[in-house]
Amino acid sequence: MAKLNSFKTLDEKKAVFAETRYFQIDTKKQFDQWFKVYTSEIKQSKKTDFIYRGMGEAAHKLYTSAQRLWIQNDMEEWAPNGFLGFIDDMIQKAKRYPLIEKVFDIYGYNDDKREFPILSILQHYWAPTPLMDWTYNINVALFFATENLTGGNGRGDLSDYFSVYRINKSKYRNELSNIRQHAHNEAINFKSFSDWGDNGDKGNSILYISDFDEGNAFGAVPGAQIRMIDGDPFTSIYNQNIIPQEGLFIFNPYSKKTIDEIFNVKLDEDNWNLELTPFSCFNIKKDLCDYVRRHIKEQYEINKSFIYPNLYDDAQTIKNSVLNQYAE
Repeated sequence: MAKLNSFKTLDEKKAVFAETRYFQIDTKKQFDQWFKVYTSEIKQSKKTDFIYRGMGEAAHKLYTSAQRLWIQNDMEEWAPNGFLGFIDDMIQKAKRYPLIEKVFDIYGYNDDKREFPILSILQHYWAPTPLMDWTYNINVALFFATENLTGGNGRGDLSDYFSVYRINKSKYRNELSNIRQHAHNEAINFKSFSDWGDNGDKGNSILYISDFDEGNAFGAVPGAQIRMIDGDPFTSIYNQNIIPQEGLFIFNPYSKKTIDEIFNVKLDEDNWNLELTPFSCFNIKKDLCDYVRRHIKEQYEINKSFIYPNLYDDAQTIKNSVLNQYAE
């Protein structure tokens, strides 16, 4: 099984991302200062200008789930249709899956119109896709970064840190566009990207996919609301996770090139076409994970049941709440 590339040291990783005074966060005081700085900045602009991703291991590079499967299983040696062909084969198979087919038939999505929404469903239910989860809510990113952590190992190296990544999307209005702009809000099939990624003659190819934009997301600013873009949903149809997670996706068409590499192409290299500069990375000591979890739970009511909603449990909670009220 082939191995994925990873960062070996904090210094190696620092060279890949934007310069920031909060690249390494070791204490509660530093964390509180960092959180205050970046949530204050959000309040002064549109919250959907900023997107975040939390990861429990700072050493991991930003691979999509499809890339991990493709690389670790040497699939380029035996998959007949290449990386994007493999993804398209999954989409076509999913289209004929009875429940998925019925859902999109009911909502009147034609054959092309349902392809990226199907990828969204596959992504949130653990199938490999070329999509990477991001969120408009910094607290959601912190939840995912610390969800399964119990603390550091005491080595003092990169393995002692988790990471939060931040892209100022407003900097890249032309370079990092919503798939709706690319498709002019029309139906778009996956095969239209067959000359992207490994098969393309361009240095960079990347899009984000979101049903929410140009407004405020609820989260760091109490009472603010996220606004849905006009048009049929790409990500939130038949996907109850995407709304509480305030989620969006970055579509990476490459089989091996990671998101951090896409944002580090030198402008004097051959075949570059998008001026994507390094984005921010904050590496937070794992020993702070319990403090961070309590922070986002107590102040912002973000916990596992909120992030992964189970409507059966919610219905029972509502019922019992009413019955308990009657018994008072």
